[in-house]
Amino acid sequence: MRTGRILLFIVAAVVAILVGLGIGYWTFGHPRAAPKTTALLLRPPKPLPAFSLVDDRGTPFTKASLGGHWNLLYFGYTHCTDVCPTTLADLNQMAGELEDLPAAEQPHVYFISLDPKRDTPALLKRYVQYFNPAFTAVTGTVTDLRALTAPLGVAFSYDPPDQSGNYAVDHSSVIFLINPESEEAAIYTPPMIFGRMAADYRAIIKYYGKR
Repeated sequence: MRTGRILLFIVAAVVAILVGLGIGYWTFGHPRAAPKTTALLLRPPKPLPAFSLVDDRGTPFTKASLGGHWNLLYFGYTHCTDVCPTTLADLNQMAGELEDLPAAEQPHVYFISLDPKRDTPALLKRYVQYFNPAFTAVTGTVTDLRALTAPLGVAFSYDPPDQSGNYAVDHSSVIFLINPESEEAAIYTPPMIFGRMAADYRAIIKYYGKR
């Protein structure tokens, strides 16, 4: 995806997120009340909408699938040549940085494809396992995907295909941290630096654990 379009979709995503959350979801209390992170922390967390997708094993993936553990969601597609593989590599590095945490506190990582026409569950499984065998890929129809992406503020669109039928998917490039109650707790924005993201993650789960 071209750099200009990446920046455009980042801006669009941030605007959509702020509009979608509404002023009531944002509380800026005393600066010492929350950890200092480069991630955008939501206080209080925002409940996810109901949605129905399918994972890389062909089993249903719903809001309930995110309950009971911490989660990192990233939206992209397998034919992406730049930001998607780079971000998944960073998420793999981040997961490695967090291996010392108790199993219950380690995040589940989900790659959600915005290209259901080409990204079958079988292809998605091979793709994510290249980066980390523990990662899970998810997809669904465009309509079903928008049930989740629209409330989160994830923008995406399809470029016209070339003569060979290949096309790019322009999309937002942010990572969502979802808490064990299936609520949006924080948002990571570029640049994605795995060491910084891991440190932010530790601070955030510690903060929520004491609330």
